[in-house]
Amino acid sequence: MKKASSTFFKPIGGSAPLSIYFYESGSLGDAVEANNEIGVGWFSPNGEILAVQFDDVEEAKDHQILQFDRYRVEVSVNKGRISHKLEGIRGRTRKKKAA
Repeated sequence: MKKASSTFFKPIGGSAPLSIYFYESGSLGDAVEANNEIGVGWFSPNGEILAVQFDDVEEAKDHQILQFDRYRVEVSVNKGRISHKLEGIRGRTRKKKAA
């Protein structure tokens, strides 16, 4: 699991967007919406994950997963304490159809 270089979570009224950065330097470029549409991610030109942002996370207790084509990012919040898990998703191999 990659360690986050920084996180940003500043709840107002009990919830807020939550950002996790895996690299400190350089610009992030354009955001890519997650497959499950609850956040966005930023990726390098070769597809490596740079950062993610969850749309709305509860401060008291929450558990969410962002799914991208090559990555799955899971975040849990309990009483304001944040933990995350980053998994790479391997490509699927498909059998060729017989002609």
